[in-house]
Amino acid sequence: MEKTKEGFVKKSIFVTIFLFVVLTIWFLFLVFKHLGPDSKDAQIWSAIYQIIAWFGALCGLYFTNLWGGWKSLMGRANLAFALGLLAQSFGQCVFSYYFYIGIEAPYPSVADIGFFGSIPFYIYGIILLSKVSGAHISFKSFSNKIQAFLIPIGILVLSYFVFLKDYQFDWSQPLTIFLDFGYPFGQAVYISLAIVAYLLSRNFLGGLMKKPIIFFIVALFIQYVADYVFLYQISRSTYVGGLGIDYLYLIAYFIMTLSLIQLGSVFYKIKNS
Repeated sequence: MEKTKEGFVKKSIFVTIFLFVVLTIWFLFLVFKHLGPDSKDAQIWSAIYQIIAWFGALCGLYFTNLWGGWKSLMGRANLAFALGLLAQSFGQCVFSYYFYIGIEAPYPSVADIGFFGSIPFYIYGIILLSKVSGAHISFKSFSNKIQAFLIPIGILVLSYFVFLKDYQFDWSQPLTIFLDFGYPFGQAVYISLAIVAYLLSRNFLGGLMKKPIIFFIVALFIQYVADYVFLYQISRSTYVGGLGIDYLYLIAYFIMTLSLIQLGSVFYKIKNS
């Protein structure tokens, strides 16, 4: 039975890579055919590529149960990331619906419940992961405390100067202002927390947590970039969906799914050690 469960990791990696390759080939076909992002075929791709996020969420939920569910830190960490992916998928579904009924994607919209909702889930997941990884132990060192302070501050400052320095406030739309600041700052928080967790825990448990955390950092950073490009286009009414920016999201979901699978593989490595 254990070998069967352990084989789930390898099968999940295969399915994830297979889905990514198929969706990438499909994407390239659309690009080489010079189909615009507002074409029907492109919109179909845009509505379907999120399947990889759904699969990642299912893997996360499976490993949540494997780690003991809500009772364990690892179980809650898996659950948080899985719910983050489900939240992203909800936002993608809402956007696909808007395009399906022929409405220009509004901002803010119901989709932001999912897109912005993923941020607290990812932050919570990273915090739990850092505890499991031993970051709280390494945090006792003065030099590590300096790193833990400077890295988040540095990324927050960078986010402000890159994304919001010349921001024009329209106080008649408070929700838009909240999201415009909440997206880059919220994502800067979870990226900085992930980097700190990696730096403080890369040698903990024989380095078992190093690979999953690196995957999470890459996935979260790519989504950070994708969200910025998306918000930039939305704010200037140039977003049409379907291609380009959506492929960045596909890469982010792909790596996030691999992150969850890598996190699940740690269970068997510990169990067999």
